[in-house]
Amino acid sequence: MKLNAYIMAAEPDFIKASVLSYYDLIDTLVVSYDERGVGWTGHPLPIDECLSRLKAIDRDHKMVFVPGQFARPGHGPLDNDTFQRQNALRIAGEGADFVIQLDTDEVLANPRIFLECVAEAHAHGYKALDFPARWIYRQLGSGRYLEWCSRFWGVTAGYPGPVAVAPGVTLTCARQCNSPSYRVDFKLTNTGGPLVKGRPIHRVIAQGDGIYHYSWARDEKSLLDKFRAWGHARDRDWRPEFERWLWCGRHPYAAMLMSPLNRGSMMGKHLRIISVPNTPFEER
Repeated sequence: MKLNAYIMAAEPDFIKASVLSYYDLIDTLVVSYDERGVGWTGHPLPIDECLSRLKAIDRDHKMVFVPGQFARPGHGPLDNDTFQRQNALRIAGEGADFVIQLDTDEVLANPRIFLECVAEAHAHGYKALDFPARWIYRQLGSGRYLEWCSRFWGVTAGYPGPVAVAPGVTLTCARQCNSPSYRVDFKLTNTGGPLVKGRPIHRVIAQGDGIYHYSWARDEKSLLDKFRAWGHARDRDWRPEFERWLWCGRHPYAAMLMSPLNRGSMMGKHLRIISVPNTPFEER
């Protein structure tokens, strides 16, 4: 089975750790980036720093750098996000059986288990792999984080979309697709919330073998840049979420203890403190 991958170079914080977590699994990595140095809303991003970090770790010359212009006038940021991904997937899919589409703030904890699941999805004729991610909310110190969890501190899986797909799949809403997915979870009972409720679970893995998604585990400037440039930039006013993020960083134990009192399942309402071995956090 031949595996390729693509990424969109925009955020440097975890890009090295993310790519190195699956670098040995793939033949080619398509690096898509906006040649004007901006995100999907036109907000400037440190893309040159991303490219520099990537070139420094490409020991086997697997990377193909593909510039373009993806902040298209007249299109919303999520449409631009999807457009860039589809373009990168088309290139990465050439000659491949499956294409990994991990974001650069997502790190594989166990590449061997992940590869087994991709192979099982391919062998059973599925066009997409849903693989569970643990959503990291804030860094508290060396190896310690606030993590999104269930109301009573149980593990919760995040599924923003398939993390591996067959070539030719049509993406929607960033990296989602309508093709049937081979789904992996942390339990036989659904831990992924209403988004995947009722879908069959094909394989169960340990919590420590999933993806660590360091979505908001960054400094204040990087998080504000994310809010201004990402695909969901215009979904809502992100200032209240940012204020809550700041408060949780100052009062992590209070944030954790308040989890059972908070109803609903929005990220940031239910949190627990965890330790991550061999933390891949890179200081800016």
